[in-house]
Amino acid sequence: MNERERILDLVKKGILSSEEGLVLLENLAKQGKEPAGTPAEPEAPVKQPEEAAQPEAHDSALDELESKRAAAKTKLDTTTDELANLRRQIAANDEQIIVYDTMEDLDTLTPDKAEARLSLKGQNKELTAKATALEEERVNAKQELSDLERDLRKHQVHASFDKVLPDDWQEQVKSATADLGKTVSDATSQIGSIVKKTAKSVIDNVDWKDVTVRVPGIVTQRFTHTFNFEKNAATVVDVNVANGDVHFNTWDKDDIQVIANVRLFGKVEGDPFTAFSERSRIEADDDSFIFQVPNKRIEANLTISLPRREFDHLAARTLNGNINFEDIHGKDFFVKTTNGDLRFRNTHAVMLEAENVNGSVKAVDSALKTAVLSTVNGDTRFAGQSNSLKLTTVNGDAKVTISKPLASVAATSVNGDVKLALPLEQGISGHAKTRFGSIRSRMQDVKTPNKLMHTLDFDRPGATLATVNISTVTGDILLKDTDLNK
Repeated sequence: MNERERILDLVKKGILSSEEGLVLLENLAKQGKEPAGTPAEPEAPVKQPEEAAQPEAHDSALDELESKRAAAKTKLDTTTDELANLRRQIAANDEQIIVYDTMEDLDTLTPDKAEARLSLKGQNKELTAKATALEEERVNAKQELSDLERDLRKHQVHASFDKVLPDDWQEQVKSATADLGKTVSDATSQIGSIVKKTAKSVIDNVDWKDVTVRVPGIVTQRFTHTFNFEKNAATVVDVNVANGDVHFNTWDKDDIQVIANVRLFGKVEGDPFTAFSERSRIEADDDSFIFQVPNKRIEANLTISLPRREFDHLAARTLNGNINFEDIHGKDFFVKTTNGDLRFRNTHAVMLEAENVNGSVKAVDSALKTAVLSTVNGDTRFAGQSNSLKLTTVNGDAKVTISKPLASVAATSVNGDVKLALPLEQGISGHAKTRFGSIRSRMQDVKTPNKLMHTLDFDRPGATLATVNISTVTGDILLKDTDLNK
């Protein structure tokens, strides 16, 4: 290899720059000779150590960047793990707070539970502040890692650029780009033709009525379990369920039986029944029977069979679900739901208080000494015997049918009709009022109002005198005698 070829080789390898190579070639040309394979002139060896030091400095910079990148990644991973642990703790506290809130909605929150809820809220406030600070650290660490990786890629690209890129790379790129454009154009045409043919074939041959599209949903687990409490003499029953229907009936045994159809929402670790038990409160002794499921992630549909006896106190509450009473006897009943219907059939009680928000409240074939039935959006209805009765609703009808004389009855509605039927022998001292509707009466010995009347005071003699107050705003009022033959 002569001196000229050696200079060109050093330029290609990057040891000499293009300017330095040109200077050496000009010096050779001035000498007017082509030296044989002799050691390089003094100028070249002087430049070689400086140029050879550049790869070593470049490798040192790469090592430093790699070290910084590893430290930044470790910091990011540590911060992410700590933040995940904090968020899991906050989520667990939030779930327990929701349980306490549900217990408050069901009127079962004790002072100890209220204090525990307040403590959890304080913990979550502190944990949230820590999580906010950690999230800021995580974002900064992620940005630092991203910057280091970008710098590292730049150094790696520069290091390999001169080694692998040929001299005619521009011409090769242009040629490859042209070939690629032609190939893509041909492939696009072929794919378009295939798609059109496939779509036409699918449309012509598929019976779309038989196609079932599966949409992902929430993970749920179901199970059914029967709880038996043998020879249970409890006279106080307390049932609270966040989500689910509750049906009470009686049987000829001294046992209390609960058939629970349970559905757990979300992923649950371990056995579903164990998870249900951990989130419920079930207690039974000779004085009281308690069955509470205050967790909103659990739907529990309960069928409760009670012994045929008189209960001192029976409370049933649910947020989302129906509650049914059938052939239950007792003294003090309190029933409440937010979204659902309340039904009472052949229910005997000294006092019944039934509250609803979105749904109807109906008691039929029942004997209630005192009853208060109320709802906001739904109908209220009572048919049976009572001494003192009060029905209220906002958006719905109020209907009362009394089979035996009583002492007082009140029925009100805002947007709905009010219908009242009393026994023929019932004495009455009543007041009826509507603002935009009409009053109609088919009661015997009661003056028939004209169509323009919006207020009516009516009296009828009888052995038992009842105080009657009925009113509505937009609906009609209908009065009649009870037809006992129906």
